[in-house]
Amino acid sequence: MIDLAEQLRDAARKSGLSMLAMSQEADIPYAAVHNFVARDKGLTLTTASKLATLLGMELRPVKRKRKG
Repeated sequence: MIDLAEQLRDAARKSGLSMLAMSQEADIPYAAVHNFVARDKGLTLTTASKLATLLGMELRPVKRKRKG
């Protein structure tokens, strides 16, 4: 299973948008987008949500089965 960060990075690459365009269109600081794409830092949930929306993705809770 691919984690959220990898899904977002993959969608960002496939979008054809530059990091600057993603930053401007999603109202995210350029440094946050650059650091995330370069794998230097992760994203806050708010920033991930903005980026996901821009890229046509949806963040939603998943019900997990409890152990025991």
